[in-house]
Amino acid sequence: MTLAMKLNFSTGRLVQPPKPRLWVFCELYYPEEVSTGYHLTSIAEGLASDFDVHVITGPASRNFAPVEAMAEDFHSGAYIYRCAGTKWNKDSLPGRILNMLTRTAAMFWMGLKRIRRGDLILVVTNPPLLPFAVLLLKWLRGARFVLLIHDVYPEVLVASGLSGPKSLIVRLGKLANRLLYNQAAEVVSIGRDMSKLILPKVAEGCGRLRMIGNWAELEYVRPQEKRESRWLKELGLTDKFVVLYAGTLGRTHGLETLVEAAARLRGEPDIHFLVAGFGAKEEYIRNAIRTRQLTNISLHHFSRPRWQQGETLAACDVGLISFRPGMAGVSVPSRMYNLMAAARPIIGVTDADSELAEVVREEEIGWVVGPGDSVGLAEAILRARQNPGVLRAMGRRAVEAAGSKYTREKALGAYREVFRELAGLAPEGEAVEAGLKAA
Repeated sequence: MTLAMKLNFSTGRLVQPPKPRLWVFCELYYPEEVSTGYHLTSIAEGLASDFDVHVITGPASRNFAPVEAMAEDFHSGAYIYRCAGTKWNKDSLPGRILNMLTRTAAMFWMGLKRIRRGDLILVVTNPPLLPFAVLLLKWLRGARFVLLIHDVYPEVLVASGLSGPKSLIVRLGKLANRLLYNQAAEVVSIGRDMSKLILPKVAEGCGRLRMIGNWAELEYVRPQEKRESRWLKELGLTDKFVVLYAGTLGRTHGLETLVEAAARLRGEPDIHFLVAGFGAKEEYIRNAIRTRQLTNISLHHFSRPRWQQGETLAACDVGLISFRPGMAGVSVPSRMYNLMAAARPIIGVTDADSELAEVVREEEIGWVVGPGDSVGLAEAILRARQNPGVLRAMGRRAVEAAGSKYTREKALGAYREVFRELAGLAPEGEAVEAGLKAA
């Protein structure tokens, strides 16, 4: 029991009151396994013990590919309402914009029909128009919402090179987001650098900004010996020093730095770059391998089921996470925590004040290189290769930190605290005691 029990005076029995209604708005949800879908599904299901959870989401997908699913469903404690919308290729900018518009409109309409005064809402910043649809629902239906920031807009447009810092869309976006942040009941960031970036947008002294990080998926990812990797055996890379980039090959990721470092290290035949994922820059990597004859890079287009992540992340000596300049605070890479759970050191090509850099330095689990610094990246890889004992010690520290600091239980406990406070419920752990005292 987590909600406070109350005494029914007509029967003399303790009863549990109805759970407060909580709506989760997100474009991606179960059965989607990519990062946003996985994390929002975990949060919604984790809150179902204390709340009557309903999810309004877009068309069902898995690894962004459409799949068949019921329009209304119930899964692991949460009611799911899947809305229609276009299904264009997300790596095409026009297609992505069209998807955002049609899906946001459909999700807004669903919420308008179902949400009532006093309901609570959790909304994530992907796609960027979705929180504004929820803001309208707040005004029209009298609900309150918590804004979960996965990417900071419009700053991510500047960092990805899609817009200039003084463009009209960026200036309007900053004004609109300041309004959005200050209409939220709570604002949740997923990194310390993100909190610093968005703090000026939140009303001074309101106390509504919280940081709740993502977590290591310890249910899927455990330390494995590299020599046991079936994937490396299939690729013939078991005896190589493998640098793994696994994840989205997106516009905000500094894959140019990886390519330049590989070019600098082509004279080191025992070093190999293994790139696994998909996204807007996949064709760039493929063309670079072909035109520059970079035989020390292997590109594999795939996204394995989430439960197979441990096997993927074990296929390396060191993990690489690379960003463009200016991404500090704009986005926090969740795969950092899974590399840690796999006991793999990390080379972060990232701004010095980013959450990634902070974690790598604090836990002493790798190296930090500035964005675009291919020389520094090549040197870090050489140092890693030359110091196997250092790598093993880093791996041990990484997995210890993942299991003690960056767990799903801690994150879900923090989300429950946020929503219990908003719903006026007793703090978790005191609810049962309060109900017994009332009896």
